[in-house]
Amino acid sequence: MVQPVTTDVGRVGSPVYGDAVRGDRVWIDVAVAVLAAVVGAGLALDRTAVWAPGDAVVVTLVLLAALLAIVPAALQAVTSVRGRRVDATRELYDDLLSGALWAVVDATGTDPRDLALAGYRLERPWWGPARLARVHRVRARRRPVASGVRWAPGKGVVGECVATGAVVARDVTALDAAGERQGLSPEEFRLVRGKYAVVVAVPLVDDTGQTSAVTGCLALDGPAGSLERLTTPEVLGVLEATARALRRLTGGAPATVSLAVPAGADRLRTALERQASPAERVAAVEQAR
Repeated sequence: MVQPVTTDVGRVGSPVYGDAVRGDRVWIDVAVAVLAAVVGAGLALDRTAVWAPGDAVVVTLVLLAALLAIVPAALQAVTSVRGRRVDATRELYDDLLSGALWAVVDATGTDPRDLALAGYRLERPWWGPARLARVHRVRARRRPVASGVRWAPGKGVVGECVATGAVVARDVTALDAAGERQGLSPEEFRLVRGKYAVVVAVPLVDDTGQTSAVTGCLALDGPAGSLERLTTPEVLGVLEATARALRRLTGGAPATVSLAVPAGADRLRTALERQASPAERVAAVEQAR
């Protein structure tokens, strides 16, 4: 079956955002070019006797010139490795979230063109407040594109989910009609008003330490009137099983205590098998507990 979904990669700072890799490389290339120009100018001035630096300075310039000669090759190698990792992580997210979306379709009978599923990671940059970076999204082509809002704890349904560490499900059409901004600024509210209907967010929890910590969330959005069927134990179980599998497949350690298998784990595993997902991803649904 051809899956009628398309994918969106995350924003800057997410592990699957290829443009971040390319952006870093551009700035490094510019810095290397500027430094090379300075070193070349210094050596040229020394040769023409316009400038008479000390021996230590000349030696430093020569060493820098030699180093800069190998930097482009080294950068290319590093960029290639990072690019492969980005592609592999993007594929992992795409495969698992696509399987989860189809598992929700199997559990509810909802038209897949009416659904979208996105993963968000909580980031705490040193230069500003905590924020949520979207790492991946699968959606039908007719679903709304990204709103452009920079989500954060306490902002919108996904922000409330991360701030409280609890499952949050809302039919936001009523909230929009009432003018409830849900922590959004007036401009942000204008961007999202009428864009979404039902949103169900499940927290991603790291429970490997002494205390549990919310690290992000999975957000499922669907059509108006679907709140009841998108909050059944089976659907919530699919989202929870997906969250655990993501944690395990992206390097997270198993939980410190044995957890019950989510009600939707079987549906997720079946959906992954039907779309021919790699065996390790299917196995992760059973192992991520």
